[in-house]
Amino acid sequence: MTKFDSDWIPQSAMTIFAHPDDAEFSCSGTVAKWVKAGCEITYILITSGNAGTHDPTYTPESLLEVREREQRQACAVLGVKYIEFLRHDDGRVVADLNLRRELVRLIRQYKPEVVFCGDPTQVFWLNNRLNHPDHRAAALAAIDAVFPASEMELLWPEEGPAWKVHGVYVRTTAEVNTWIDVSDTIDLKIKALREHHSQLDDYKELEETIRQRAADAGQEKGMLFAEAFRVVRLKED
Repeated sequence: MTKFDSDWIPQSAMTIFAHPDDAEFSCSGTVAKWVKAGCEITYILITSGNAGTHDPTYTPESLLEVREREQRQACAVLGVKYIEFLRHDDGRVVADLNLRRELVRLIRQYKPEVVFCGDPTQVFWLNNRLNHPDHRAAALAAIDAVFPASEMELLWPEEGPAWKVHGVYVRTTAEVNTWIDVSDTIDLKIKALREHHSQLDDYKELEETIRQRAADAGQEKGMLFAEAFRVVRLKED
């Protein structure tokens, strides 16, 4: 087994996404698989999804409380112990130096070998969906924090000792090069998503959609269910 192949599992990893439920949709089958194998995983939530509803009975404050609770419950399903809520406002994420510095501090604190994030260049999803601007901003901030910022000793030394991330797993539809078999953890992925009650109503449709996406991803590699990533290898030794 070599580093970054489909069966390799790092000792530590971090997910950096904009909202509660983003990581569940993107990589939670892999997260559950890696946690079972002993990988220590940290979730970073840039917002708490405090604008993510069409229900006028919520306020930003009450929705934040609900969505953070849902995220903690989803993490409990997956076995993720460490969660950081940065509490930027939903719908207003900007990949600026302040956010980059926050992420550098967390990368240096938790020292992940692998970082999961979205694709900052992904604007369109097929022909019926636009990618949320927070998703793109969060992805760009994550990538900029990983390289070169977190590994530069003279940049923000007060945020902790420099740390070099070994690889970035980008959830994307473009230039995919790595498929992770999640056949044994697809049920945990679905169960974790079901914890996001404020966002997801039709659980039967959700389960069918998740299984079909994972089946489509795995088909090319002979896997029953898979999650596919573009893996950028930054340190292979």
